[in-house]
Amino acid sequence: MTFSSGEPCPWKGWVFIIVSGMLALLSAACSSTDKKEQKFDVIVQQPQDVQQLNKVEAMLTVTPEKAALHPDYQVIQDIAVPYIPEYRIGAGDVLEVVYNIRYESSPGEYRLEVQDKVSITLPYYPQFNSTGLVRTDGKITVPLVGDIQAESKTPRELTAILNKEYGKYLENPSITVALEEFNVKIDELRKAITTAARGQSKIAPVAPDGRIALPIIGNVQAEGYTLSQMDKMVNEKYSRYIRNLDATMILAEIHHPKFYIFGEVERQGPHEMPSAMSLLDGISAAGGLKKTAYIKEVVIFRSDGLERPIALKVDLQPALEQGYTYADLRLKPADIVFVPKSKLDKFDDMVEKIFTKGIYGIIPFSTGASAVYNINPSIVK
Repeated sequence: MTFSSGEPCPWKGWVFIIVSGMLALLSAACSSTDKKEQKFDVIVQQPQDVQQLNKVEAMLTVTPEKAALHPDYQVIQDIAVPYIPEYRIGAGDVLEVVYNIRYESSPGEYRLEVQDKVSITLPYYPQFNSTGLVRTDGKITVPLVGDIQAESKTPRELTAILNKEYGKYLENPSITVALEEFNVKIDELRKAITTAARGQSKIAPVAPDGRIALPIIGNVQAEGYTLSQMDKMVNEKYSRYIRNLDATMILAEIHHPKFYIFGEVERQGPHEMPSAMSLLDGISAAGGLKKTAYIKEVVIFRSDGLERPIALKVDLQPALEQGYTYADLRLKPADIVFVPKSKLDKFDDMVEKIFTKGIYGIIPFSTGASAVYNINPSIVK
């Protein structure tokens, strides 16, 4: 797969980013660790083992004190917050576009826009009086002279142009130009948005094709862009039609966070987390286990909110045979779950199966992307 600034990344790109970052952190965290001593952070075989996971996560949670020394974190209002890329809009998100129409006085003269209507009066030659509608090509048609460029002209500038043109045929035309209808696009926009319950705004769901529909400017690509990029793009599009309008993008609803599951499950790949989910819930969301699943060594990689990723191995056999639910073992956003087909004899073998044969087998990275995908099987204690 390839990335470009003009094309939004599909979900596979996000898996690549998550896995690449996780592996880079894993590699850095264990550079001084003896490979012979490598092990899982947590091994869950009984319900009470989940408490050990809570202890490990608590120990590794980034506090404001740690964040001050950690290049990947910042402190905002006494809370440690990771430096993360700005959120990119996805299909299923709901945007609200709030319109602010500026009615305050402006030091500059009004400039004619498409669909504005003007009246042209020649007091000494009333037979040539007319009204002109600014067409989409920016021109109006007047008697005797024909087509005249009007769009973007002030009434004063249009008057000067008409006096010059009519002066070729008439003596002292003394033309007066008056605005009859103007700000037509604003009226159209106002009609389109005043039907909304929230006032001057438009609710715009992101369709499966990644676009939103907006008044006047039509369909606009949204998926893959940040809110700030959308603000800039939408306002640029509106400025072609309405000069005194500000549009502000608000993310009203966000699509659900995802976890990723690979290996011996029926539906590999990303799955949404509409609510809190246990590991068993996650496996169920993936269509359940295949008959070939080796359930004694299910692996979870986790990095959400931690100063380094952790790996835990879960023995699901007691859970299925004795009815353990592991209710406290909750999945978190961006967790990577791997259900192997056979026993993971060595930690290095496990990493290879997950990242080299598992995810790579599903996501065909291009040569350029693979160069960044630096797999190092060193895992922290």
